[in-house]
Amino acid sequence: MFSILKRSSDFIKRNPSLLYSLLLIILIPATLYYNTFSTINSFQKNIDYELQTKALLAESIFTVFAPDILKNPEILQQKIEKIAKENPEITTIKVILPEKEKFKIIASKDTKEIEKEISTTAIDLAWSQNQTIAHLTAEGRERFWEVVKPFSDLEGENIGLVSMSMSLRSIDLLVLRTVRNSYIILISAILLSLFLIIHHTQLFKYPILLKKLQEIDRMKDEFLRMALHELQSPIVNIRGYIESLREEITDLATEEQKEYLSRVSLSAKNLSDLIYDMLEVSRIEQGRLDFTPQKISPQKIIDELIKEFTPKANAKGLKLIFQPKEEPYLINVNPHRFKQILTNLIENAIKYTKKGEIEISTWYSEVKKKYFIAIRDTGLGISAEAQKRLFEKFYRVKTRETAVIPGTGLGLWICKEICQRMGGEILLESMEGVGSKFIIFFPFVK
Repeated sequence: MFSILKRSSDFIKRNPSLLYSLLLIILIPATLYYNTFSTINSFQKNIDYELQTKALLAESIFTVFAPDILKNPEILQQKIEKIAKENPEITTIKVILPEKEKFKIIASKDTKEIEKEISTTAIDLAWSQNQTIAHLTAEGRERFWEVVKPFSDLEGENIGLVSMSMSLRSIDLLVLRTVRNSYIILISAILLSLFLIIHHTQLFKYPILLKKLQEIDRMKDEFLRMALHELQSPIVNIRGYIESLREEITDLATEEQKEYLSRVSLSAKNLSDLIYDMLEVSRIEQGRLDFTPQKISPQKIIDELIKEFTPKANAKGLKLIFQPKEEPYLINVNPHRFKQILTNLIENAIKYTKKGEIEISTWYSEVKKKYFIAIRDTGLGISAEAQKRLFEKFYRVKTRETAVIPGTGLGLWICKEICQRMGGEILLESMEGVGSKFIIFFPFVK
């Protein structure tokens, strides 16, 4: 028994939402039932009170004029019959006068009762205590409010009583219908609640599954990171061996052999670039990149990159243009990550531009408080359809011209992620066959 309780306790600790659902299964129906039951009881009491008040009011009105018409029994009887006709819920109404030690009915809704003696506890109490007596009675399943009230002459002496009985049949039927409808709604609400709660408990497996998937995803990322690190060293060695071999056999190798070496070298470089980009993706997703900001001058880093990429641009016959200018603002970013973004964008511009120029420009907006850097090229351009997915992981524009250009499809995703994590954004303006313009911007500081 103890082991069963312990296993149950451990299971609930591992799945606390199960206990929450069990509590809901108990509490929601109980709360709904209690609320409905209390509302119905309160409604019944209010209805009974209102009817009692109505009966007392009707009898009080009658007792006001009853003393004046006692001398004319025919008029008194007509009044009673009129009241009974206009108020069908009044089942009996009697005017009673004391006679010696007994009471006699002198007018009644039921004419057969006239001149008959009557004696009830309510009549005796109302007469002896000189107060109105009101109480509930029942005949079978029908309930009645019975009210007995003494009335007096002008001198204040009690001279008779009025007895009235009011049926609660129509009201009880209304209450019964209300109660039935309330319980139907209650049962429906309970069933719906139970359905939702049971459905909710079926969803327990999804958080557990999600947790497992997250763990698998974490293990996959860790494995990928380790595998890429292990691959990185051999690739670097292969590239080193290729370069050494190329230098040693420069004079001895045929043109075909040199071409083979060039292809191997290019493949090794592409593989190395892919490994580097995938490692960067892994670092970004796992939050292992350093984004510590510093106040830097964008133009200084751009100048460094212009010097670095000018030989590569010249080799393709491209102009690399940048006109520095004095600007009063800096940006607060990590300098290495900022340089990484610009490096990727300038490399892409050179890679996808066959002829023309690549221009880098900077400006700032006092209104938006932003500093802008644009890299414009006269390259292949990008279609509107391709622009929608350009910043997705592993996405590359597939055209006849781009098919022969190597790339991983990760560079722009990395640029966008780094840019956003440093509080900036990257935009693209491009027209197929005309060229592209990538714009990055960050908040500026003085």
